[in-house]
Amino acid sequence: MSTRQRRPLILLRPVPRDTPLHRVWAGTKVLAAVALSVTVSFMPSWTGLGVTMLVLLAGVLIARIPRGVVPTIPWWVFAFVVAGAAVNALGGGITSYIRAMLLGVSLLILASLVGWTTRLSDLVDALPTLFAPLRLLRLPVDEWVVTCALALRVLPSIRGEMRLLFAARRLRGRPGIRSPKGFWHEVIDSVGAVASVSMRQVRDLGDALSVRGPRPVVRARPRLGVGDAVTVLVVGAACAAMFVWA
Repeated sequence: MSTRQRRPLILLRPVPRDTPLHRVWAGTKVLAAVALSVTVSFMPSWTGLGVTMLVLLAGVLIARIPRGVVPTIPWWVFAFVVAGAAVNALGGGITSYIRAMLLGVSLLILASLVGWTTRLSDLVDALPTLFAPLRLLRLPVDEWVVTCALALRVLPSIRGEMRLLFAARRLRGRPGIRSPKGFWHEVIDSVGAVASVSMRQVRDLGDALSVRGPRPVVRARPRLGVGDAVTVLVVGAACAAMFVWA
């Protein structure tokens, strides 16, 4: 009997498309996502959630995001949501629960949309410009930019190592978990293996940086266009509508 293959979770991997949203500067998308998420988080009304969903739907359609990028959701997630809805319905808070769930889904889609339409290299190049106002406060902006850039650039290699690790565990097989204690041991083994792989990647990266020596932060000028202006206007209008009708 054949089983349907599960779609994995894809993070920080852009969908190869040539759309107006892909051509928007990475800094514009980050600032727009921050503005939209902060506004809807402080004003999670039905109007605010509806406006946010409309903006996200327009972004998904413009970027032509395929359905295959959505991971397969395990059954226990739906069970947890249904159990939470039942508990809140008994306590009289089902409306607040639904709004909280919609808010969480909206923020998740918003962050995923930025990752699906932005390359890591473009995001790294936008960091010096995004952090530039903090220089007025005499904060160590260059050190923060280098740290964030290294963290973003090392993510693909760590992701590949983790994929190989989990594939090896699936090929090796695992004994049946007959008790909560056995499940807990499985979780500890997985976390330990992931931590070991991550520490090895960090050690190799540290050795490479020690050999190469420090490098200055390159400040690339942002490439703004019509898409950036349209994004700012749409997000600004959405935030204004949530503020007025909250």
